[in-house]
Amino acid sequence: MYRILLAATRVCLFAFLVGGGVVVAGQTLGIIVGSGQLVTAFGTDIADNVCVIAGIAGIFAFLLLYTPEGKENVPDAEE
Repeated sequence: MYRILLAATRVCLFAFLVGGGVVVAGQTLGIIVGSGQLVTAFGTDIADNVCVIAGIAGIFAFLLLYTPEGKENVPDAEE
């Protein structure tokens, strides 16, 4: 289960980072061209999907802590 969650976290994180780059590039292009519709499209529709992917990546990363392997990798707070 740990490997599946780790792979899913990595895939979602990669998609989130690429999606964020696409949003920034699209809005920058819209500003350079002077197209408010392009800036709005990248700021709403695409950015919403990227935020959902980021949330899913966060959930997967959180669930990693509840696997036996994940519990072994967490340092104790008492030390």
